[in-house]
Amino acid sequence: MLDFIYYPISAVLWFWHKVFGFVLGPDSGLSWALAIIFLVVTIRSLLVRPTIKQLRSSRKMQEMQPRMQAIRKKYANDQQQQALEMRKLQKEMGVNPLASCLPMLVQIPIFIGLFHVLRSFNRTGDGMGQLGMTIEETRNTSNYVFGVDEVQSFLDARLSGTPLSGFISMSEDAFGAFSADGSVDFERWNIIIVVLPLMAIASVLMHFNARMSMDRQKKRQAA
Repeated sequence: MLDFIYYPISAVLWFWHKVFGFVLGPDSGLSWALAIIFLVVTIRSLLVRPTIKQLRSSRKMQEMQPRMQAIRKKYANDQQQQALEMRKLQKEMGVNPLASCLPMLVQIPIFIGLFHVLRSFNRTGDGMGQLGMTIEETRNTSNYVFGVDEVQSFLDARLSGTPLSGFISMSEDAFGAFSADGSVDFERWNIIIVVLPLMAIASVLMHFNARMSMDRQKKRQAA
């Protein structure tokens, strides 16, 4: 359904895996982890320009607030004229209200695609991107631009003893797909001790990023 998103994302991931695999080895868990990180960096880099436009649009919207309040007060009893004057003001200031939403709208399908591609390496479960395949089937099925050998390499790769596409709530029936003979060399706690610190770090970074954004906004309003 969203192959036009899945194939480009898997192609970028494939490219970075080849780059880091050349240095660290194609079956290294670190090379796969770095490929995922640089895939996200690549996506973010492509979104720099629309993000800058979003910030500029948001800044202009803040600068317009006093004039918008004046229009609302002046035409409080005439909604049609109020809307007309608002559009005139937006045109005068070169502001498009939809511009601030564009980067977010673009990111949603991209990161859904990233989630899908990573989950599709192991299709033994019944969740999103998984088809209830047997262990043998999932290890011998390509994943978009990734061939069978690369799918097996990803499934066998470990980071601190944890499969890269493992997640806390995954069924234990799917654990066997992460090794060639179906044996399980890890437990759920291995996933937890890797995932929880990453979740905590991400939450802290998001918190401080939101605080910095609010502080900047308050300073601009005060100015």
